[in-house]
Amino acid sequence: MMLHFNYIKNLNPKRQEAFTKRHHEIIEDLEKMLEKGVPDLTMSQIASNLKISLRTLYEIAPSKEELIIMITDSILRKHGKYALESISEVKSPLEKLEKYLYMVNQVVGPKFNMFFKDIEKIKRLESVVDYHADFITNLTEELLNQSIKAKEIQDIDSKAFSILLGGIGREFIKEKNKLSESSPEESANSITSIILNGIKLRN
Repeated sequence: MMLHFNYIKNLNPKRQEAFTKRHHEIIEDLEKMLEKGVPDLTMSQIASNLKISLRTLYEIAPSKEELIIMITDSILRKHGKYALESISEVKSPLEKLEKYLYMVNQVVGPKFNMFFKDIEKIKRLESVVDYHADFITNLTEELLNQSIKAKEIQDIDSKAFSILLGGIGREFIKEKNKLSESSPEESANSITSIILNGIKLRN
């Protein structure tokens, strides 16, 4: 079964259309640096660490806030595209969904922790994350509908379940909901499995 989704486009395509090969190389270095805590650095310190001029850094983004937003968006898009590519050859819509949700739940795991550390402190960053979360929810709803038609799961309210499944990771990444026994990724995957196993049709 084909998916009727193309992954979401850049949030700021006009600016990125003007980027050179060198700009894209710097962006890749920025993505690696973000894992180590860019939010604690100034634009000048970021430029110094990358061994580039401050002017070049400002060509990529006009402020540190915009820089973090752009890099976070870029990382989420890459991970999302990789998740979609990984399920492209899977025939069963339910298996597609299980594998897809397992992969997108990695976003709330340790590897991506720094990307969301200061989400509440950076204006617009939460809206960027919401933008990607909406894509996950919509794709989850389509795969649930396909699974119903394929008689792999019960005839459920796919919209309601897609909201639930698409938002599990976001809930566990919140500081007040973090568990000491397991990572947000592990918790999200565990509950996702319980939900999907509960609606499967047994042949």
